[in-house]
Amino acid sequence: MDSDTKTWDRLYHLLAVENSDQLVYGYRVDSTGNVRKPYLFCLMMHEDLIENIRDKYGGGEYRLLIRQGRKMVFSGFICLAPPPSPRRNTAWT
Repeated sequence: MDSDTKTWDRLYHLLAVENSDQLVYGYRVDSTGNVRKPYLFCLMMHEDLIENIRDKYGGGEYRLLIRQGRKMVFSGFICLAPPPSPRRNTAWT
């Protein structure tokens, strides 16, 4: 299961609006494409959402459901690269 350009376009549009009334439910997707339940996280919508998911839960595939009250405003699969490795200080002291 791969995220596509339309999915990212829809997601970035929602992130740009940054509606704090929206809740993001995230599910991990396993190697066979199955959504693992229960949800891994439930976060409020904010502009750094993608980076926060990657940094806290790691890279990989996720299914995101975004709700505003009872209304579903987004449903899609995304694939995130792993977070950058911390740089090691190799300077001699």
